[in-house]
Amino acid sequence: MIFLGISFIYPQCQDDEVEIWSTCYSIENTIALHNSENTFGEIPVTVCNLINLEILDLEVMWGNTNYVTGILPECIGQLANLTYLNLGWNQLYGHLPETIGNLSNLTFMNLLSNQFSGEIPNEIGSLINLNYLNFGLNNFSGPIPDSIGNLTQLTELYFTDNQIGGPLPESIGDLHNLTMLSLYGNQINGPIPNTIGNLVNLISLNAGYNQLSGEIPGSIGNLVLLERLWLNYNNLSGYLPDSICNLTNVSWSPDGFDGDSSYVCYNQLCPPYPDCIQEDVGPQFTSECPEIDLGDVNFDGILNILDVINIINIILNNNYNELADLNQDGFVSVLDAIMVVNIIHGN
Repeated sequence: MIFLGISFIYPQCQDDEVEIWSTCYSIENTIALHNSENTFGEIPVTVCNLINLEILDLEVMWGNTNYVTGILPECIGQLANLTYLNLGWNQLYGHLPETIGNLSNLTFMNLLSNQFSGEIPNEIGSLINLNYLNFGLNNFSGPIPDSIGNLTQLTELYFTDNQIGGPLPESIGDLHNLTMLSLYGNQINGPIPNTIGNLVNLISLNAGYNQLSGEIPGSIGNLVLLERLWLNYNNLSGYLPDSICNLTNVSWSPDGFDGDSSYVCYNQLCPPYPDCIQEDVGPQFTSECPEIDLGDVNFDGILNILDVINIINIILNNNYNELADLNQDGFVSVLDAIMVVNIIHGN
């Protein structure tokens, strides 16, 4: 009786089948494998026997507890017909195996919200048919491999909230079809490559909360389809390029808290700022910037009647300019204009 009970719970698969999570699957005929109520524990290596598998979708839907744990087996690279790989919201850990590069037919790969660690393998650049790639919410470290530039079919690419460091590779500019790029919440350093201006189809670029440094390249102005741009909380310095005013679809904010707005706050960007963003640069660490006298609103190095006229225009337009606020009371008034006149006349 005991033997019969065990046989009933654990099915005996046929020779042309494999057992995966207590269910038998045809080796030849299984083309899709989805997360189900009995999906739990490690990914069994028997998955790799499904030689015609096209869809492996183990994403955990909100509220479910059927998590997959453990490592992604090396044999995953045997699934040469796989086009869709979704492992989102599980508890997988360890390195992404180099054999992932064998899945050259993949168009979709989602690793979002696991515990993957280590470097992203250079072999990722072999997945030249990918449209969507998400490494977000893991523990990946090391640099973004240069081979990422091989993925020229990508429309969405996410590295959000990892521990990725090193510079942003020049090859990122080869991803001409990208509409979404998130680098948010990493340790990426060095300059923004000039090749960023090649991504002319970008709608959203989030590079906030990194360690990017140097000047923002003028090529940023090529991204005229951008609706959202986050460069806040970096070490960017120098002057904002005038070309940033080409981004007419972007809604700037000085604060960095409105998710529908774009931010450049909390960098080391120096005045003068382009007119289109002058009121919205937010807090900047300007201690290393060339000193500019209060009242020199047009930045010509001297205080004269032109500065008085500019300050009056600021007042009439109900705007704010830090250099025009000579008495540092938080707004620009006639008193500030009078103070400039007195300075001009030596009073």
